Amino acid sequence: MVKLLLSRAGILSLVLLICLIPVSGCGVMNDRPADEDLSLVLAGMDGSDGVSFEGAAALLVGGKAVPESSLYYGGKVADHNKVSLYSLLPDGSQPGTAAGSAPHPLEQGSGDVPVYYTRLVKEDGEWKAQQAAQPLQESNPLEALNPLRQLEELEGLEKTVTEEAGSARGTRVLRIELTPEEARSQLSAELEREMQAIRPASQVAAGTAAGKPAKELEARAALWEQKQAELQQRLKQASIRTVYYLKVDAKRNLPARLTCNRTTTSPGRAGVVTEETYITQVDFYGYQ
Repeated sequence: MVKLLLSRAGILSLVLLICLIPVSGCGVMNDRPADEDLSLVLAGMDGSDGVSFEGAAALLVGGKAVPESSLYYGGKVADHNKVSLYSLLPDGSQPGTAAGSAPHPLEQGSGDVPVYYTRLVKEDGEWKAQQAAQPLQESNPLEALNPLRQLEELEGLEKTVTEEAGSARGTRVLRIELTPEEARSQLSAELEREMQAIRPASQVAAGTAAGKPAKELEARAALWEQKQAELQQRLKQASIRTVYYLKVDAKRNLPARLTCNRTTTSPGRAGVVTEETYITQVDFYGYQ
């Protein structure tokens, strides 16, 4: 998991999605500033009782896809504040009986993928996992892909919102670019949450009870501290750019697709600049 987090610290990618991003246009649509229109769309989402979704996430390093980073997932929102997410297999099917089948799976890649499932509920303004984590288990990547949390965060972030030109009939696309400072702060907070979730020191008691030798736990804690320091150093040296594209159903004024592109450029070995791009995309359907 630490290796995955370090790769995300650079970050982001789905080549297919990049080709679908339209060209930026003016900042006003329907005689309203684009940022006001974004607020109305987010309010409409908040007023929806439920919705199904399907998404994908992947990483590019130096312009090349990292196969093991690809993750395909689906899920449902219920009662405004409950979200279930489950991973999809490369052929678009769902492992086991995690949830019902979805009508339009995204194009999938190949290769073996781990199976994940999580249930989240919003309590006191925070999204929390309902199921208890297993001792010394890696964190669940689906928790960071909660689309409701992603949409909610957009409202309070420092950003520039414009409308894209050339949208398909019946849709609008908002381009939302975070300020450099906000992009760095957002990524730092995300990585900190994930690093704390896998911190061995918080699981020593559980590990000891499970028969893990004390020296092994100490070694894991030392490795965590080392990787945490390396991660923070990389973040300080990196240039981070985060851009969202929100496709809106113009008739219902509800989100139809949310794409997030996060590109991190940082100095590598021998002074070679490394660029990593991490992209997530989620489609919404079946509003209630």
